[in-house]
Amino acid sequence: MITAKDLYDIIGNKIANEAQKAIIRNNFPPQIAERMCDAIDGQEKAEHLRRCLMEWNEMVIRQQQGIQQFMREYFK
Repeated sequence: MITAKDLYDIIGNKIANEAQKAIIRNNFPPQIAERMCDAIDGQEKAEHLRRCLMEWNEMVIRQQQGIQQFMREYFK
């Protein structure tokens, strides 16, 4: 389950990534900076997907546990 700390971490990482991209855009030629910024954006999207998959997995596990508990109680 996503906690308040997780949300703060996501926001903090977003701010850090935007600052990093601003520095890159100011110090590299546009075509190179664009590729570097795209890589940062790709990492950010991958992290969001990873978190989403972890949430999904936790939900599935909770559902399975609930079904198993129901079955144990039902067949007593």
